[in-house]
Amino acid sequence: MMKITFLYHSAFLVELEQCSLLFDWYGGMVPDYDQTKPLYVFSSHHHGDHYSPEIFSLLGMDNVWYVLATCIRLSARRKQALGILEDHVFRVAAGRTLLLHDLKITTFRSTDAGVAFLVEAGGKALFHAGDLQWWHWEGEPGNWNADMERDFKKECAKLKGQAVDAAFLVLDPRQEEAFWWGFDWWMRTLDAKAAFPMHSWEDFQISRRLKALPVSAPYRDRIVELFYPGQVTVLE
Repeated sequence: MMKITFLYHSAFLVELEQCSLLFDWYGGMVPDYDQTKPLYVFSSHHHGDHYSPEIFSLLGMDNVWYVLATCIRLSARRKQALGILEDHVFRVAAGRTLLLHDLKITTFRSTDAGVAFLVEAGGKALFHAGDLQWWHWEGEPGNWNADMERDFKKECAKLKGQAVDAAFLVLDPRQEEAFWWGFDWWMRTLDAKAAFPMHSWEDFQISRRLKALPVSAPYRDRIVELFYPGQVTVLE
């Protein structure tokens, strides 16, 4: 069984039988979780809507481990001030596999900054895309958008057919008519049992907009609609 709490934006707390996983926190309280189990904190990149160094002060080092994209930099002085223990912090580049206790963590290159995470633990698999997205913007030159499409699809291909119990995927209303392109491509690439929209800037109608499109017919029943911060979903 897996308990998933949507915090906000791209931040989720996932509670498994043997551990908990916190993705892309950048502010506010962390919901109560079983502190007798290890907590693994993932930060996909350094942008302020995905990471804050205050996480170290909030959670500390006791039974907590941090997996950070290499673009997140902390000086020796900052580490000392935050009470960071080196053996509790792991920095990962794209295209790497990290075995951390009972977790297998595989990283993928973002089309914006940092990495995406595939995390396998206790017979469950989760994919958090970070900012790995088919970013298409009407104001950008055609060649920029074409390069973005190419890079996104190239990275997606590395996960072709990958079975995941939960996928956290970008669905960003700022992309206007292209808002669904990346999410749709992921759902045709991954074998995802449940897909959670994220990076939606608290636009809680966006999932319904996607589900209303004919293109979503093959997978719309696997989209988890989010309605408010703190929403809890329990998956078998």
